[in-house]
Amino acid sequence: MKRLATVTLYSVAMGYLEGALVIYIREMIFGNPIQVFPLRLLQPQLGAMEVGREIATVIMLATVGYLAGRERTERWLFFVYAFAVWDLVYYLTLKSLVGWPPSLLTPDVLFLIPVIWIGPVIAPIMIALLLGGTSMMLLRLGTIGAAVQFRPINIWLFIAGCIPVLYSFTGKIFYILIYRSPKGLENYVPQGFTWLPFFIGYIMMSFAALRALTESYHKMRSQPPDPTGADKKEVIR
Repeated sequence: MKRLATVTLYSVAMGYLEGALVIYIREMIFGNPIQVFPLRLLQPQLGAMEVGREIATVIMLATVGYLAGRERTERWLFFVYAFAVWDLVYYLTLKSLVGWPPSLLTPDVLFLIPVIWIGPVIAPIMIALLLGGTSMMLLRLGTIGAAVQFRPINIWLFIAGCIPVLYSFTGKIFYILIYRSPKGLENYVPQGFTWLPFFIGYIMMSFAALRALTESYHKMRSQPPDPTGADKKEVIR
């Protein structure tokens, strides 16, 4: 729990830092901190810097996950948890400092790799809540004695769910890039959101997470108690 609290504190600080930085970026591009659209294409050098910043952010979150975990699965779970908390705090920071977004359906630029991701604010929040809650519960189950292992069927089900979710964020952007070139994104304003593939993918991801939680819980319940008290000592430690 101390490691989880430390990762939480780190992720909260990173989320605040990201929110404050985005406010500066919006001020630079639009002249106010609450405007996102129409899109403004950055100069190549600034665009490369922004992509590099996003890569650095993911590396930082992955690094803290690696340091917090003791083995591969636990390190991955800590990374996912840190990413989710960072994302949630990012939006809380924007809302508390500048009152943006005005609603959960407000469109936002979510990511830039490999292309621009666009979707309503509620979409990444839903994903962050799913990933953060699942990873936290799996970490807790691992602490109290269940060796958390992801069965291949759950991994592939989760990956399969990610595909329509990614399409909902990037499908229109790929269409513009293919048929109109990158310049077609200049002054782009999103019109609606492809909810159907998002919900299909989200349900698949949620089902995979539920299976992983259920299987880990039943595995923990089926384990015989340790007569030496090692499990209890591990929890206390």
